[in-house]
Amino acid sequence: MKKKLLLLATSACVLTALVPPSVVFGSSQLSQRQPGTTQIAQGGTAVPVNQILQKLKGKTQVPIFIPSRIPLSGKMYYPTTAQANSYSISIEFKPDCGGTTVCSFGSILGQKGGEFTTKLEGVTKTLKNVKLAGGVKGVFHNGCGAYCTATLQWKTQGFMYTVAIKNGRESDLILIGNSAIQAGKR
Repeated sequence: MKKKLLLLATSACVLTALVPPSVVFGSSQLSQRQPGTTQIAQGGTAVPVNQILQKLKGKTQVPIFIPSRIPLSGKMYYPTTAQANSYSISIEFKPDCGGTTVCSFGSILGQKGGEFTTKLEGVTKTLKNVKLAGGVKGVFHNGCGAYCTATLQWKTQGFMYTVAIKNGRESDLILIGNSAIQAGKR
């Protein structure tokens, strides 16, 4: 299968990856919606919620929140891990990626307890409070180390949830977070 070079960039970070031509972002681009929107991704990729739940249910005590859609078009893969006090769902461009930088888009995490990200000197570009669906308070963080990663975190009933995207934008993370919150506990 032919691969095409995909270049994702922010002002300070660049990520290059070989991805299948079928992987196209959103309706041609990642979401252009304004931060705080409650509209769920239209034209993005439906997340295979039932397949993911089969891998997590009964293996974790953390309430499971999974978005219905992500603002990305094309075939994605969702390897999962679960422990009693946490779960992790990777979002990857190809099977058996193993979370490597080149083929990983991001992740969704749930854990018992946890603290919000704080400013990391020399790494943090943006750190701010955001309002999510249903009045849920969240924290958006964008920072660069080996590559740039944007995260959105929120807490509910003693559990911390995190959505992370490489070179992600605030509006896309809020869209994914709102989708998970609006879908409710699965």
